[in-house]
Amino acid sequence: MRRQPDSARMGWAARWLGGRRTAPAEDRPSRPAEGVGQFIDALIADGRDAFALLRSTEAHVSPDDARRAWQVFDRRMALIPLGVVPVVRADGTEEAVEVPAFYLDRLAVSNRQFARFVAAGCYDNLELWPRELWPSLLQFVDRSGQPGPACWSGGTYPPGQADHPVVGVCWHEAMAYARWVGKRLPTAAEWQKAGGWPEHLGGGRCTRYPWGDLFDPNRANLWRRGLGTTVPVDDFPSGATPNGIRQMSGNVWEWLDDPLDAIPCRPGEAFVPWKPMRRIIGGAFDTYLPVEATVHFVTGQGELDRRDNIGFRCALTADRLREPPED
Repeated sequence: MRRQPDSARMGWAARWLGGRRTAPAEDRPSRPAEGVGQFIDALIADGRDAFALLRSTEAHVSPDDARRAWQVFDRRMALIPLGVVPVVRADGTEEAVEVPAFYLDRLAVSNRQFARFVAAGCYDNLELWPRELWPSLLQFVDRSGQPGPACWSGGTYPPGQADHPVVGVCWHEAMAYARWVGKRLPTAAEWQKAGGWPEHLGGGRCTRYPWGDLFDPNRANLWRRGLGTTVPVDDFPSGATPNGIRQMSGNVWEWLDDPLDAIPCRPGEAFVPWKPMRRIIGGAFDTYLPVEATVHFVTGQGELDRRDNIGFRCALTADRLREPPED
């Protein structure tokens, strides 16, 4: 994967700390603090620590500030190494895809985290949204008409659900949040690699679930578990991947970056949607069939759909980050 030279893209520090170039919106936070150290603290508090670790900001962030950001970043995200993964496509075929090393959130984005995005006025920050979507922003409101997820009311999440996954957000809202924190949505190839954990010595095949090939109803919040609703994003630790990523099966479906032009049905047949769709993955608390919660199951949802069983988590390509500090 080619990386643009650091001289060509300088990131948020170029804008806020005296540089002459203006970085893309996804490479800078929306507002500065008075000092660099205070700015780093504010980024960490908002879950936006990735901004302090971009290669494009390395000249503007001290080693001590970067070390603090790395400590938090490593708790929040897991590293998935470079490798080849057999990705299941919409037509049911497989394609070997080389996936560069990347980081994936250990937990789905929670209501508490998304509330910071709402409180920062990001629904009115047009830099975070593609121009063609601007007319639709007025529709992204909660039950009381305030900007926010469809399942909220009065601009806030339901009582007692701060640590539950945010739901009621469409693909574009998930994308905007990811930009705001300096990340992006994962791809289907990345999801399969992180959740299926293919091993070269085992033939490079992915496991069906994050814990292995055999379904276990006690490891995921699916219909057979009988809970009937979401649970906190850090529940079901026994269903985590070997490197500690939780709920890649169950609790809520999660948005992926990949578009979906068709959904496979019976052999040789596919459903062709009439509106733009994106892949969702992982299954949810109301998913009846365990096969739908595997890491390679193919389905999708309309880009503007805001359902109560779809959330998301974020990813970040490893080569965008500066080197971690030595122990």
